[in-house]
Amino acid sequence: MLTELTKATACEVGRHEHPEREILEIADRERLRLGHELHDGLCQSLAGIAALAAALSRDLAANVGPGPASAAAEIVQLLNETIGEARDLARGLTPIGVSGRCLVDALDTLARNVNRAHGTFCAFVDDGRCPGLRSETTAHLVRITQEAVRNAISHGRADEIEIRLDYLDGFGLLSIRDNGVGLPEHYRGRAGIGLHTMDYRARAIGGSLTVAPHPAGGVIVTCAFPLPPSDERHRGADDAQLPH
Repeated sequence: MLTELTKATACEVGRHEHPEREILEIADRERLRLGHELHDGLCQSLAGIAALAAALSRDLAANVGPGPASAAAEIVQLLNETIGEARDLARGLTPIGVSGRCLVDALDTLARNVNRAHGTFCAFVDDGRCPGLRSETTAHLVRITQEAVRNAISHGRADEIEIRLDYLDGFGLLSIRDNGVGLPEHYRGRAGIGLHTMDYRARAIGGSLTVAPHPAGGVIVTCAFPLPPSDERHRGADDAQLPH
């Protein structure tokens, strides 16, 4: 009985010692739930409405005339565009590329989604190497990138973003650079939860995060993180190629 109580107490203490991790896990589960609800709920409902509107457009064209039919066809187009936007939003809420894909694939997908969804030019560049990483490491790095990109678009009003991934001397270096308006004065004192979350994610994988003005304008977010030992990297690469 005493042993069980001690274990329970230790678990409770452990949870209180890592409140940031627990909050992030809850937030990630909630994002995943919302992403699924958007995709399986709202998107499906909109698709049904679009199908009804398309049928109405055809009926109007056959029985009424081109004017009302054209208006209905425009509604169909707007609905389909809204469905696309909702699906892009759902992808942003779900952990892109975490399941069985390497970090390079995940970041490339993220950049293409940003180009399509926001009309912002977003390029992904890497040095041609993709070491196997733990799924937790990949998930945190993708989330850091998503948050940095979101800040660049929403707060920095950037129209060009570069995501870059390099490897050097046992470390990976992820950087997100934008051409936006730059950092506000005294931004550290006004940093929101997004910056704190990115910083915690970097520390959770043994890395560090810096946010600084770029000499050419805009902001550069950099996350340096340690690579696993070479034998573990090979295992990670093998795991990433397994079917899921």
